[in-house]
Parts: sequence; C-alpha cells; structure tokens
Amino acid sequence: MTETETGGNSETETNGWTTDRRHGSVYRRRLAFLGKSVTVGVIGGMAAFTYSLADMMTVSIDPVFVLVPLALSGVFAHLVAYDLHESIRVGLVGFFVGAITLVGSWVAPLWILPYTSGARDILLPKLTGTAVVAAIIVYGAVYLGAYLSALTVGAYVST
Repeated sequence: MTETETGGNSETETNGWTTDRRHGSVYRRRLAFLGKSVTVGVIGGMAAFTYSLADMMTVSIDPVFVLVPLALSGVFAHLVAYDLHESIRVGLVGFFVGAITLVGSWVAPLWILPYTSGARDILLPKLTGTAVVAAIIVYGAVYLGAYLSALTVGAYVST
C-alpha cells in the first residue's frame, strides 16, 4: 500500500517485519539487541549450570527453585523485545549464548585450577559431553519451553 492509499502515514500501517526505521539508528538497535540477548543468555546459562550442579550449592534450597531464573530468562527474551521479529532474534541468540555460557562454565575449572595437561586431556571430553547433555536437556527444555509459552500467551493476548 502506498501512502496515498492509506490516507496518512504509511509508517503506522507496517508491522515489525517490514521496517525498523522508527526505532533509531542501526548501531543503537544492534547494540540493544546484543545487550538483551547476552543478558538473557548469561542469566539462563548460569541458572542452568547452578541447577545441573546443585550438589555444589552452599545454600540448602531445593534445586527446582533455581529453574525459576532460567524460565524467567526465556520469558524475558520475549518481553524485552519491541516486536515479534526482535523477539525471535533475542530468543535464539540468547539461547545460544546461554548454552555457550553453560558449557564454558562447566569446563572452565580445567584451566582455572592447577590441572596437568594430561589430566585436562582426559577430563575435557567427559566434562564437555556432560555439559552438552545438560545444555540440551535442562537448558533447552526450560528456556525454550518458557520462551514459547510466553510467545503463545503474547499472541493470544494480542488477538
């Protein structure tokens, strides 16, 4: 539709898939997008790491309570976005940032603690495999479940 067909400003007639002009400069949008994605992903990844290694927690709480920040990171991935296009981008990038955070925090002690190179060679495949399984099962299920639930509720409410 052209501007003359809509009888006014064509900017208000478009959706989030067709234009981003109303939201400032390109660099500002990209920086905001990366900030939202990294924040959501790091919070979710660290919550999944804490849940997966609940026996190392110093506070005696039920590990299921740690799933709350993980689920909230999935919900916030949808809520902090201004439209569906950005919501999908923030959700996917946040998911991968969180998975990398989870795996990275799981294998980081191999380089932080004084292990020999032989011990690292033996432990690295085992720890990485366990971390990837935890990322797929725990992080993937809770984060994506909460994100898709928020997306479904948001679509239902907006209609």
